[in-house]
Amino acid sequence: MDNSHLFGFSLAPVRALFSGCCFRNELKKSITPARLGRMLTKKGIDLQYYIYSLPTSDIEQHMNNCKRCHSLDLCDCYLNNKKMDNNIVLAFCQNNDSVIKIKNQQDSLYVKN
Repeated sequence: MDNSHLFGFSLAPVRALFSGCCFRNELKKSITPARLGRMLTKKGIDLQYYIYSLPTSDIEQHMNNCKRCHSLDLCDCYLNNKKMDNNIVLAFCQNNDSVIKIKNQQDSLYVKN
């Protein structure tokens, strides 16, 4: 029984907030070990920033791009090569343009005046 009406407010927004937070935490757990998470980390994108600043539709699109990728060998080579520059353009990656945009947005938040 919901007694929130007794306090003069609804708890629905609070429940929605916690529900969204839990959903994004679960999303982070599934992305982190995957190629997408490894790519974001290698490119210097904070996964917390990524998960909480992007619409879930964009995140799902990135995940689907990885699932349909035809360049897994090239991706794995890049991800496993510690000497390869983190800032190179990855022509084989369907998420490359988005990753660059996200990195630039993230970096612009940390620019000090």
